[in-house]
Amino acid sequence: MRHQKQLFLIFLFFVSMHSFAQMTISAKIDTSKAKTLDKVKFIESYLNKNEINKDLWHPKYQNKEVWDYSMDWIWNRFSPKKITTLFDIELVELQQVNDTLSYFKISAKSKPEKLGENFTNVYKYYIVEINGKYFLDNCKEYDQVRFKEFKTKSINFYTSPFLNIKQAELKNADREFRKLNLLLKRPKLTKPIDYYMCATEEELNNLSNIVVWNGGLGGYTNIPEGFIVAIGSNPNYQHEFVHAILGQSANCFFLQEGMASLYGGMDKGTKSYEQGIAELKDCYAKGNCNFDKLYAREVDQKYSSSLTYAFAAVCCKYLIENYGLEYFYKIYYDKEITTANFLEKVSVITGKSQAELKKSIEALILK
Repeated sequence: MRHQKQLFLIFLFFVSMHSFAQMTISAKIDTSKAKTLDKVKFIESYLNKNEINKDLWHPKYQNKEVWDYSMDWIWNRFSPKKITTLFDIELVELQQVNDTLSYFKISAKSKPEKLGENFTNVYKYYIVEINGKYFLDNCKEYDQVRFKEFKTKSINFYTSPFLNIKQAELKNADREFRKLNLLLKRPKLTKPIDYYMCATEEELNNLSNIVVWNGGLGGYTNIPEGFIVAIGSNPNYQHEFVHAILGQSANCFFLQEGMASLYGGMDKGTKSYEQGIAELKDCYAKGNCNFDKLYAREVDQKYSSSLTYAFAAVCCKYLIENYGLEYFYKIYYDKEITTANFLEKVSVITGKSQAELKKSIEALILK
């Protein structure tokens, strides 16, 4: 009996020492090497975390609001441990770059019974060794070296080696940025923004810790860190410039994307606010659009439809026209306003009923 108890205690100890998250390791990764095995254990320890926090990330992110540059919704929504319950995780690659730097790629295959979808994403992160300890790092710092740098007063441009953009175009974009800043009546930025101009989706993904993704973006702005990443050869990306100029706001689609669409257009600037309104009118005429559908973003593609972006722009235009830009900013920067409670909160702030707001916003669309 005593012997059995000792065996049981040894078993518990063994389990506690090996209670890492579930992760398959590719056969091509040689874990017989001590250094490689140590890094595998480090990756497993990260995937075993129950919280989204800065633990195990490079110390340079200690005072940063954002530390994981992935634009993917998964890593911002779920803890690493939770991700391992929703996806089958495989360590598909682990490469040493030099004595203190390595990178790894992990494949995340969705479990349809948990997520209702069947897809596989591949992510890439770096491992930095500092004083014998391992830390995670983003891809951007290491993968941006291929980009060509050109600095202006307001924007530090980093262009893909596959793009050939004249310096005059970059300088003009800088001037347009400053004009937009004045139009929006915001203080000058304390430091230039960084703008990474990518030739392909692959380049954009590489800067965002992604190798293969079932989603896709033409561009985005990391507001707290002050950089834009976008695909295309037009340096005057007004939509993303608005995000950079206005900075951190309420977590609200109708405010953030509404202002960017109102002053910067949609579809990488190829579609103006006026064209977006014309599409909305047409959608109403065909009976496919109404306020409630647009507000719930149940029209066309939920996250990328220019109909919902134009609708958000109308919401902002209504508030600015009726209450002024300075008053509007009190709403824009109100942290209690979210996508879910936008109409309710604006109703309380303005004293207008939700029915009145709906009627007035639709009148702007249909006039």
